[in-house]
Amino acid sequence: KGALAAMVAAVSRHLNRHDPAKGSIAFLITGDEEGFAINGTKRVLVALDEAGERFDHCLVGEPTNPTVLGDMIKSGRRGSINCKLTVRGRQGHVAYPERAENPIPVLLTLLDRLNARVLDEGHPPFPPSNLEVTSIDVGNPTTNVIPGNATAQFNIRFNIKHTGDELTRWIEDEVALSDLHFDGHIDTDFHVTGEAFLTPAGDFTTLLQDAVEAETGRRPALNTGGGTSDARFIHNYCPVAEFGLVGATMHQVDERVPVSDIEHLTNIYTTILARYFEARP
Repeated sequence: KGALAAMVAAVSRHLNRHDPAKGSIAFLITGDEEGFAINGTKRVLVALDEAGERFDHCLVGEPTNPTVLGDMIKSGRRGSINCKLTVRGRQGHVAYPERAENPIPVLLTLLDRLNARVLDEGHPPFPPSNLEVTSIDVGNPTTNVIPGNATAQFNIRFNIKHTGDELTRWIEDEVALSDLHFDGHIDTDFHVTGEAFLTPAGDFTTLLQDAVEAETGRRPALNTGGGTSDARFIHNYCPVAEFGLVGATMHQVDERVPVSDIEHLTNIYTTILARYFEARP
């Protein structure tokens, strides 16, 4: 939220110092960025596009710096897909396994196959894609009963070598193989929360780097690591990059940044606006 305050202050300064006739400045401020992100920015962008609004560039105020202001600009992000697998077998007594169909070995074998695949070795400037199992649940409090169901959840963060649809098809193919010799069923639930994207280095990213360096003395690296943001929706409409505060304490109960960093960020945003509109024809 500190970046938003810095943006508001920077725009105020810019409008007091410069003729705004060369273009327009808009804020896109929504909720629902975390989690499934069904509403918020995603739907606002669709509505704006249908209304005929067009954007030249977008700067997102995510906390992109790991340790100090000026470290890093996010010029792209990995995609993300969440998957829940539910293996439905047949409950029974452990002494009579022929009367049951244990879902646990099937689930573990399937997860092992999925986890064993090396998705890629990276695709510069992206790191390698990775699959992380986040939960395995049976909910069985007894030792002598084979459970009827077993579930697992995992997430894949993927670079631009993949798409959400391609990874979904791969998982579904692996599930189909597991179903061949299993007298049960495997349900899948997928949610692609964003596709991988990259804003190539060029005039826009150079302008951002120059403005940050002028204020901090550090030239920020262009980076694509970390989590995701609403930039995953914005890149479909215009080139987008992210630069904000230091994220060392984000999502902690005492999340905080120095006031001096917000002041420096305001200066950076003010410089970006001035140089951006100076470069326009």
